[in-house]
Amino acid sequence: MPRPRGAPPPTAQTPLVRTATRAPRWVVVAVCLVLAGATAGAIGLTLRADAARTAAPRAGATATGSPSTTQSSTVAPTTEPTRTPTKAAAAPSTGVAAASATPRPNPCPLDPPYAGPIFVTSTPAASGDGSNGRLPASALARLPSWANDPMGTPQYLRPDAAAALVRLNDAFRGRFGSTMDIDLTYRSYPDQVAIRAALGTIAAKPGTSRHGTGNALDVQEWSCIYGFGTEKRDWLVANAPGFGWVSPSWAREGADNPEYWHYEYVA
Repeated sequence: MPRPRGAPPPTAQTPLVRTATRAPRWVVVAVCLVLAGATAGAIGLTLRADAARTAAPRAGATATGSPSTTQSSTVAPTTEPTRTPTKAAAAPSTGVAAASATPRPNPCPLDPPYAGPIFVTSTPAASGDGSNGRLPASALARLPSWANDPMGTPQYLRPDAAAALVRLNDAFRGRFGSTMDIDLTYRSYPDQVAIRAALGTIAAKPGTSRHGTGNALDVQEWSCIYGFGTEKRDWLVANAPGFGWVSPSWAREGADNPEYWHYEYVA
């Protein structure tokens, strides 16, 4: 039959469309809801799959050692304190830190900056023949943590020297309200060799240092606190001998090799 002039062309309809136009409205609404639910479910599955793929690398990193909030912070007990990151880790028998280590903070602004290698107290070896610089750990006593140097290095002396220093420090703290600032105590033979090589004849000949016997200490080389003529230096020179600790004559002001920081146990 001819189409009237100006009438729009007939629209092609699929069987589904023809069914939808003839079905009751509630049926059409129900079908739309079913289709919408199916679409939402598919989207949800896709999102969950994407999330699982994203989380997989993080779980793998934790398994290989990356930090995780579920890891236990418990560590095995140790008798040695943790060293600070600024201190170079050394072999058990050495106390020479790497030249790149951070220098000790010096509260005395007039002291010249130190740019050489940093030396610290030696960690005694498990065994040794008992000679200078080769004392076994069993022949030395570790001082309380107040004596650690500013980088956290523990200190070691002969047991009687250590006990005397603890008593001296108690008297020092009663006078000044703070503990003594210990820099160095025991020094192994290899470290004596290294220090002699670095500092020359101002360091003792290896095998002759009182540090190697566990009977010597250095306070911090802070001239405005422990230097000649300071209150703490004068107090130590006057009172430390009562506890067995002395400033030897060769280290006194005006001597050939003055070291205001050096004290020896002689009792």
